[in-house]
Amino acid sequence: WQAEFRREMGHDMPVKMETWEDVLEIAQFFHGKDWNGDGDPDNGITLHLKVGGQGFFHFMALSAPYVVIPYPGEPKTKVTKYHNVYWFDPETMEPLINSPGHVRALEMLLKLSKAGSPAMWGWSLGEAWADFLSGNAVFCFSWGDVGSLSQDPTQSVIKGKLGARGIPGTKHPYDMQKGRFLDLDKPNMVGNQVGCSWHPVISKYAKDPDLCYYFIAWQSTPEINHWNVYMGWTGVDPGTTYDWFPPYGTAKVEEYVAGGYDAEDAKYFIGAYQDNFYNYPIFQNYMRIPGTPEMHEIWDVHLSEAITGQLTPQEALDRTYEDWKRIVEDYGKDTLLKLYRESIGYKP
Repeated sequence: WQAEFRREMGHDMPVKMETWEDVLEIAQFFHGKDWNGDGDPDNGITLHLKVGGQGFFHFMALSAPYVVIPYPGEPKTKVTKYHNVYWFDPETMEPLINSPGHVRALEMLLKLSKAGSPAMWGWSLGEAWADFLSGNAVFCFSWGDVGSLSQDPTQSVIKGKLGARGIPGTKHPYDMQKGRFLDLDKPNMVGNQVGCSWHPVISKYAKDPDLCYYFIAWQSTPEINHWNVYMGWTGVDPGTTYDWFPPYGTAKVEEYVAGGYDAEDAKYFIGAYQDNFYNYPIFQNYMRIPGTPEMHEIWDVHLSEAITGQLTPQEALDRTYEDWKRIVEDYGKDTLLKLYRESIGYKP
């Protein structure tokens, strides 16, 4: 396939996939070809784009390198009006969600969606994962659960064939201070922690809260937590030093193999996590202010309107901008501005 890619595209396949542009090119190349030999045309990529199907979280990650750029001095993580910001202008609380960087990223998502099944706009996690695990899609852009599920012989035919990498970047991020897209020699890489804030809660109506807490604490011990990561398909993904391989942690490939992993698959899977957490210069921050659920929900709807062709990417994000402005006003602009600044570490 690499020789055919070279003939068709005029250059070598960018197998490192350091940018979303690389991913798109490979997905477009493979889409519609019978690359798995089953007699049917196959997909370049599989995505879960259904409203309510968590797809907006993934646009968050995809769009970050188009929007978030590092501080030009030290430290690279310093937050200014123009650097290491994604959601709002930290001086005015004006939404940034329809910035040129966000729009270009949504244009990229739209192109990616056309390199897969036309049914993807209605897919939730299960359908998107199944397309990949059945060997029908080259790429799956999703949560880390896919890495462990790929090892489950009852769901997957790709064990021993898994590759993985951290979130790609782009060489063309938007610089809000200069008001233009940059043309970089190396990709702008923005690490991602979307999904890393899952935690157990105890209902105030629990009859035995102490017993609930004991169970939670037991699940959180290093021995049990690590077992949940490497042994089976629990939905508990890698996230601690005892899940990582040296030099970042203390885990061993043999532990994952004992849990049912192919050794090389485990190296790719855990390696992608390690790269994301340790080798990216900056990270995208979460939105942690009142009104976040409402903003996420309306954003999800407008993203779907763009993916399904009801609106252009610019129109969809312009509508998101207007809705977010209204939500900010409803909650109190001054109150949210103070909380937003605190949440991202911005000091006026």
